[in-house]
Amino acid sequence: MDNKKLIQTLGFVPKENSSGIFQKKYSKADYYVVEIDFEKENINYGNKIKGESKTTQNFLQAENWVVLECVDRLLGKGYQPQNITLEKTWKTGHGTSGRLDILVTKDDGSAYLMIECKTWGTEYEKELKNLEKNGGQLFTYFQQDKNADVLMLYTSKIDSKGVEYKNTIVKIEEDYKQTGNVKDFYERWNKLPKTNGIFDSWVRPYEFQSKALTRRDLKALKQKDSSFIFNRFLEILRHNVVSDKPNAFNKIFTLFLCKIIDEDRSEDEQLHFQWLEGEDDHISFQKRLTDLYRRGMKELLEKKVTDVSDDEFDTRFKQTVDEQYREEIKNILTEIRLKKNNEFAIKEVYDDASFEDNAKVVKEVVELLQVYQIRYNYRQQFLSDFFELLLTTGLKQESGQFFTPVPIARYIIKSLPIREITLQKIEQGSKNDLLPNVIDYAAGSGHFVTEVMEVIQEYIDTLTENQFSTPTTKKALRSWQGDQFNWAEQYVYAIEKDYRLVKTAKVSCYLHGDGLAKVIHGDGLGDFATSNDFKDLLKYTDKTYPQDNKQFDIVISNPPYSVSAFRGTMMDEEKALKAFELYSRLTDQSSEIECLFVERTKQLLKDGGVAGIILPSSILNNTGIYTQTREIVLKYFDILAITEFGSNTFMATGTNTVTLFLRRRNNADAFNIEEAVKRFFTNLNDVTINGIEKPVHKYVSYVWEGVNFDDYITLLRKNPNEVVKKHEIFKEYNSKIKAKSDIEKWNAILDLEQEKLLYFILTYPQKLVLVKTGEKAEEKRFLGYEFSKRRGSEGIHPIQRGKFIDECTQLFDADTFDNPEKASTYIYKAFQGEFDLDIPEILQKNVSYQNLVDMLSFDRVTFEKNISLTTKKKVNYELIWKSDSLILLSKIADIRKGTSITKAKTVEGNIPVVAGGQEPAYFHNEANRDGNIITVSASGAYSGFVNYFKNPIFASDCNTINSKNENVISTKLIFEFLKSIQKTIYSLQRGQAQPHVYAEDLAQIKIPLPSLNIQHKIVSEIEVLEKKEEKTRKEIENFSHKITELYETALSKAKTILRLNDDTIFEVSIGKRVLKNEFVPNGKIPVYSANVIEPFGNINKLLIEDFSKPSVLWGIDGDWMVSYVPEGYPFYPTDHCGVLRVKNNLVNEKYLAFVLEKEGKAFGFSRTKRASIDRIKGIKISVPTLSEQEKIVSEIEKIETQIEALENEIVEIPKQKEAILKKWLN
Repeated sequence: MDNKKLIQTLGFVPKENSSGIFQKKYSKADYYVVEIDFEKENINYGNKIKGESKTTQNFLQAENWVVLECVDRLLGKGYQPQNITLEKTWKTGHGTSGRLDILVTKDDGSAYLMIECKTWGTEYEKELKNLEKNGGQLFTYFQQDKNADVLMLYTSKIDSKGVEYKNTIVKIEEDYKQTGNVKDFYERWNKLPKTNGIFDSWVRPYEFQSKALTRRDLKALKQKDSSFIFNRFLEILRHNVVSDKPNAFNKIFTLFLCKIIDEDRSEDEQLHFQWLEGEDDHISFQKRLTDLYRRGMKELLEKKVTDVSDDEFDTRFKQTVDEQYREEIKNILTEIRLKKNNEFAIKEVYDDASFEDNAKVVKEVVELLQVYQIRYNYRQQFLSDFFELLLTTGLKQESGQFFTPVPIARYIIKSLPIREITLQKIEQGSKNDLLPNVIDYAAGSGHFVTEVMEVIQEYIDTLTENQFSTPTTKKALRSWQGDQFNWAEQYVYAIEKDYRLVKTAKVSCYLHGDGLAKVIHGDGLGDFATSNDFKDLLKYTDKTYPQDNKQFDIVISNPPYSVSAFRGTMMDEEKALKAFELYSRLTDQSSEIECLFVERTKQLLKDGGVAGIILPSSILNNTGIYTQTREIVLKYFDILAITEFGSNTFMATGTNTVTLFLRRRNNADAFNIEEAVKRFFTNLNDVTINGIEKPVHKYVSYVWEGVNFDDYITLLRKNPNEVVKKHEIFKEYNSKIKAKSDIEKWNAILDLEQEKLLYFILTYPQKLVLVKTGEKAEEKRFLGYEFSKRRGSEGIHPIQRGKFIDECTQLFDADTFDNPEKASTYIYKAFQGEFDLDIPEILQKNVSYQNLVDMLSFDRVTFEKNISLTTKKKVNYELIWKSDSLILLSKIADIRKGTSITKAKTVEGNIPVVAGGQEPAYFHNEANRDGNIITVSASGAYSGFVNYFKNPIFASDCNTINSKNENVISTKLIFEFLKSIQKTIYSLQRGQAQPHVYAEDLAQIKIPLPSLNIQHKIVSEIEVLEKKEEKTRKEIENFSHKITELYETALSKAKTILRLNDDTIFEVSIGKRVLKNEFVPNGKIPVYSANVIEPFGNINKLLIEDFSKPSVLWGIDGDWMVSYVPEGYPFYPTDHCGVLRVKNNLVNEKYLAFVLEKEGKAFGFSRTKRASIDRIKGIKISVPTLSEQEKIVSEIEKIETQIEALENEIVEIPKQKEAILKKWLN
């Protein structure tokens, strides 16, 4: 620091008749003089400013000039010199002492302001960190004199613009003075230092006044802020001994409501949601908050709060009541408004003392929040994180309420075809129905609403006007993209009965960046026609089916479960009986409220509308009203998927839940099917129903095993033959159906059979996706999160430190709807009719395809329509083969288990040992099966894999199958039949840790048994294909050898050795990390990572600008891979992908790719040995002349074109085999 320049800038001037002495006189201190002697290097603060040590009065330390500048600022402000002490010293124990740089006292000598000075930069920042960490030096000094009102950390510097200062201020509250030590003081402190209030132009000495905030002053929330605010809020509750935590968390949402409405003002207008130091007292402050609350309730929730503000009182009574009495009445009103339990009563308020006690807490919470921006027109992730912390740890969940964790809400929404419905609606172009109508009828904290809005808005943002033809649609799209989420007020509904949660849900909307959803305080089970709370679409009833509303495209919800005696809280009984089929099943003590919400889902959805509803697992198998609820589900919906969640999914409950993914059917469908079934029982004519040919034949085959259709007809004619009489189902009917007469018994049997047939026909065509989270550790792994109640770490957390939940979970992909390694993809695809996707090994324990009919049990007298998630899979082979003429595999083939053998026990030989994999495990010198044998792997990930061996094998961990009589059916044809249903055989796997396919399950497989003539034709045509395949593979092998030979020839002619670290020839680089949120579903630029063959995803930005030359990519981690990228093909490499380019014309890039792959193998690059950039640069390559390289590459390219054509032929062969089977079997 230029000290002379500093003092001259401060106004010091040379002293007359002296040499090297500068002085300044302070007019506000009776012209008190401070002198600086540059010859003696001494600062003379005069005889009134006390100095308990001389160390700050010399030139030895740079900090002394900061002290001088600060004293100058104090005197210039009007603080008197006799009230300033330098280097105030206290004994701090253990023979040590502490020296405060500057102490400013009041006129009575008591401490007012403690200042610790530091040089600009490192020293100041270091002490600031100490202050933030543990209170630092200032908190220690405060313990020596607790009369101080203000603590200040101070620094200054001089530059070309003049003197600049910074100060960090701690304003002392009364309760800070009650603390016993530094640690207690630090814990009590609000951790919100101020930066103004002492030296500012609007402040007078001893009257601390922090500048009022405007919207422009608010800080955007950062990641560290969300956890700071949350933990500080908990600390405020702790040190103020707030015992009713749920109430406190409820009140913070009220304060958020006030802050949200307060931020709706111009940028430079003073905010009302703040404590104005030096102006406010608790009364004026809470009146201002109360006014904000009234406004927020009116504007955001359409609720009028009963209250009278001071301004309103004056307006109404100014002319009629004398001023003296007006003030007295207003004071009484204030007592009534504030000094009782009101909307800000974090602690109980009932008198003056309790009001003051609570007011301190309110002030601390407001000061915590006031500096941050809460309203955004986009999703503010860190604000969302804070909101989630509040919900999961503070708000009490009762009456069957269990808040839906955000990952579960996202999973459900990612599973639904929201984008497709959105596009369909926009394309239809109906003016007032351009987007999906969405509703959550038990919105709770609002997670579903905010998440679905996010997904729809993200999709809207990907659309362009030229995709659509009508002016209305184009105009709407411009509006939606320009004013984000504005559309939600028309299309998104949320209903919540609990007033606390209505407020919470609305706050949630704003904290997630929108705030415009139609959040309704009302009963989600209210009457459409007469409810005073319902509005707009909720007021409609269907003309044909008056119970139904049929206005919504999407229903997503987690309704309350098991609410005791809820019937008394509903609409009056007469209306309820008309509104709900299930209402008549309720008693006064009934708690099955979730059943009515299932019926409400049916009422709300349009035909074809979709739903994702979280329900207790009991919905699938309890009896009574639950049975009738399942009937509604099975009659009026297609079930696309069921997800079973374990007890760790929700924080506040150990309840196991399921999520049903449904699509609404037309009401007439079930009616027509039911009428068709009734007609069958009259005319016994088995006609097509619900798209099923001969449905009764299929029902009999499925349910009454061993009974044929003609046998079954004898039952329906009440004259069962011996086959029926001996069947277990009939025996159970006979013994368990009690009746007074035979007529009554037969009527009961036929009614039961009619009901079973109805639900068989309803469920038979339906496939669904079954997702199970697993148990305990497996469940956490699959979910990707866990809950913590540990102090300071409350709430939901990813299971892997340093990652986000979105990165850990196997439920969904945050960036795309169709990631095959995420469970939601399979449900999303199911809504689009795809039920045959290959499920990767990582998900096979959790995700499976099921036939809905297999999940119901039809063989009991009590037919409750239970939907079982654990019943052993019963494969409907008749449906698979589309034929009733099938035979059990066990009747035509011998099925035998192999003999286990370890590798250590094998003897060198050429007999393949077939175990649990897709290829032979090893080889042995003897066989235990002759050739012409089928193997089915018995255990492991590939259990169920079907293979065929012409020659002898040793069967180990597998089952073998061969025909009992080759003249009846050949083993080879049995193999072709089994191979064509490979996916079905995989589905026979049982067991979680180690899946198995057992011989007993293989024995129950049914296959066609065509005539010998047809068999011969099938085998003959398949053999032609196999010979073609064998020939094609040999051709590919020969071509591959030829490519290798060409390269080897080139290498043999190479006379030049080049090192890849030669930067005059090669450019070697690695890419840059790509974050999940940077990926774009329809991005134009492919991203390559360690797998340089297949893109990792897509993005819309570039790392490399010039693509005029080809590139050679290599994978740094994982299996060793090299690929060639032609010129003109832009891509983005990650930090796991290396890029090699040639700067001149010495090397052909395709040639380089081959040599690099060969050398990398020689180096042993693999998952355990990284191909780092340094190792790559260490590689030497041999190169022939460029013309020789190009000649070879040209020849190789021709060969590769031939290989590609041959590989395409092989890919088609399985389809051709399938076509042969279909042709002859049909």
